[in-house]
Amino acid sequence: MSSRTYAMIALLAFCTAGCDSGPTAAELAAIAELETAVAAAKMKLGRLRDVDDLENLAGVYGHYVDKSRHDDVADLFAPEGVVEILGRGVFIGQDRVREYMRNLTPGNIGPREGSLFNHMHLQPVVHVAPDGETAHVRSRLFVMFGILNANAQWGDGIYENVFVKEDGVWKLDYLHGYQTFYTNYEDGWAKRASAIFAPYERLPPDRPQSVPYAPYPAAFVPPFHYRNPVSGRADHYGDPVYREAPAAATQ
Repeated sequence: MSSRTYAMIALLAFCTAGCDSGPTAAELAAIAELETAVAAAKMKLGRLRDVDDLENLAGVYGHYVDKSRHDDVADLFAPEGVVEILGRGVFIGQDRVREYMRNLTPGNIGPREGSLFNHMHLQPVVHVAPDGETAHVRSRLFVMFGILNANAQWGDGIYENVFVKEDGVWKLDYLHGYQTFYTNYEDGWAKRASAIFAPYERLPPDRPQSVPYAPYPAAFVPPFHYRNPVSGRADHYGDPVYREAPAAATQ
């Protein structure tokens, strides 16, 4: 709170204690200015809390995926939430999200002996809509996957996720995971990289993937939900879908 605001509070307190004729026009104007300042401060504080909540939700999602807590993951989604991961396709609605997550380890929910699936979210970029009801978060995924005495993989990707606030609680509305690379542990990304993961035959999606692309070694940049915060540019360095028209993304 600024020193000017403190001065206004002191003035109002003095007038309330010592003036019988009621506030003057200048004092009423000061009250209105103070109310505006307080409302703006409350809104800013609310947005800061939103950012904390959204970063925590992204981290919670990763920790649940780590240990194959598929039902816990699905519970983070809104009823009409959507999941789209790699090239597996689009699954619509919380029930389908749950079905997709359980399909990752058929017949098993929860941690397993000898299984590793560290699922880390890094570099979060959070933008909350002016009304505080929706938000976009971009983050980097880093994966360490392994089955003891069997195989191991490295993985990396980008999440461009949409969140919605329902009854004061942030939930996943559209989780979109882009594949940067997957490779076996022994060779690493310098020698080998997997093609984009195709849909599961045992679990067809509701829709095909929304953005066709090829992962590393192809030079693909998942579209940003935001403009460059300094230049205002929205191009994606050679992305063939880039257009000169203003981007829909806002900050």
